[in-house]
Amino acid sequence: MLIEMHAHTSRHSECSRVDPIQLVERVRMKGLQGLVITEHEYLWSSSEIEELREKTGADESFVILAAQEVNTDIGHVLVYGADQSITGTHPLGELRKSYPHAALVWAHPLRKGRTPKISRLLSPDLDAIEIFNNNHTPRGNYHGLMLWHQYKFTAISGSDTHGIETAGTLPTLFDHPVRNMDELVDELKQGRCRPLYKEIPKTGSNALVEEISLGTKGGDESRQRIIVKRPKGNGRWKGLKNSSEVLRSIRDHGFATGPFRVPAVMDIDEEEQIIIEEGQRGKSLFDLLPRVGRDVGREYFKASALWLARLHTSGVRLDLVEKTIAREHHRFETYQRAFEESGSPWLDQARTLIGAVRDFEEELPEKNRHEFVLVHGDYHPKNIIIGQELMHDVGTLYVSVIDFGSVLEFHPAFDVGYFISQFQYQLRNYPAVIGNYPAEDFVRAWLDATGRHDSPGFRRALALFRIRANLSIASYLIHLGMGESENMEEIMTRSMALLGESGA
Repeated sequence: MLIEMHAHTSRHSECSRVDPIQLVERVRMKGLQGLVITEHEYLWSSSEIEELREKTGADESFVILAAQEVNTDIGHVLVYGADQSITGTHPLGELRKSYPHAALVWAHPLRKGRTPKISRLLSPDLDAIEIFNNNHTPRGNYHGLMLWHQYKFTAISGSDTHGIETAGTLPTLFDHPVRNMDELVDELKQGRCRPLYKEIPKTGSNALVEEISLGTKGGDESRQRIIVKRPKGNGRWKGLKNSSEVLRSIRDHGFATGPFRVPAVMDIDEEEQIIIEEGQRGKSLFDLLPRVGRDVGREYFKASALWLARLHTSGVRLDLVEKTIAREHHRFETYQRAFEESGSPWLDQARTLIGAVRDFEEELPEKNRHEFVLVHGDYHPKNIIIGQELMHDVGTLYVSVIDFGSVLEFHPAFDVGYFISQFQYQLRNYPAVIGNYPAEDFVRAWLDATGRHDSPGFRRALALFRIRANLSIASYLIHLGMGESENMEEIMTRSMALLGESGA
């Protein structure tokens, strides 16, 4: 049973802008089964509750209860089950003695960046802790979740509604039906409740990644989503932090809103070595293309090319050319070593391919440095998120891109070639999908959007950068013990054909 546990109204709270009738209607609209009005130092009477029920037309299946938020020596405490309004400030222990049968919940203990003392979190005078609250920062909500996981106290969510847009966004899930205050108090005291949220581990090349979704959708049809990243192993923090700084720079160059976006970096915690990013609402291009119609898919495919063109024409400069050259040199060594140490039957072809791409890249800083732009470096369907601001309005479609750990300053054909090769590999089990979205459509959309001219030189670069991406895939297959698989044969055969096309 989902209940909105922490909501204020304009009827008895000067700091709230929520009309009680609108509050009930919004909470019901979200599919919740109950609401507890928790005014500051005021307890609604049963007659006021019944009057509200009559005005809203809510039947008995929708629970409307009243509690209150009380000032204590540890901060605000939600009191469920007291029989009178409680004013003034009270020591927590005295509040417990005065209302032994009530349920006491510590409200927003991580507000304003505070770190609660563990002894207080585990106090026998408290029945539960509000770990998620709209007045917590994303870091505070994440910290609350980690404390709950570690100490296993009873936890709830609280929307802390003072405006209609947050009503019902952070409800609490109860194991059993609740029909009155006595049953609510019993469920809290017995720990038969928990916040409504999802915590999903994600894959990440250089980081341990979790996606955390909190509560229900808000007024803009979005729920709170955060991505938490931790470095994989020692020595990875600097790279993870740098990728977040790159993300901030790109976002500041017109990628915060509109059809082309990147997620916001919400927090960089040096002490804990965690990055908190805005979670992206939507699904990856990889997930969508096999599931949508061809016409819709073409719009997504083209939009992905346009996002890339927008990046390449954004004018972002991060002085990465020398680092790019050094990184590429290191990667070629890594690829060749993978083929050599595995005893790959494709070793001779790999040496030829690596030599051709390496020679081409080494010429670029001298010949084409003026063409270098910021490139994503790992642009592929799984890193491209297609979303909509409003579910039923296709005009609010946007593309957002994640994972900037491989960003380079290089020839823009790198990203185009990389995308094509990764698209063909990642969707290899969907040949009809690959057939529906020709690589040439992507290239043409990108060329048109960037204003670049098609030319033999561009096509040569494109073919060689596709080989460069294939070498990365091949190295990964060797790492997985699939160096002699059909997938490997396909990758290497395609790469030799591309080498012929390039004229290298």
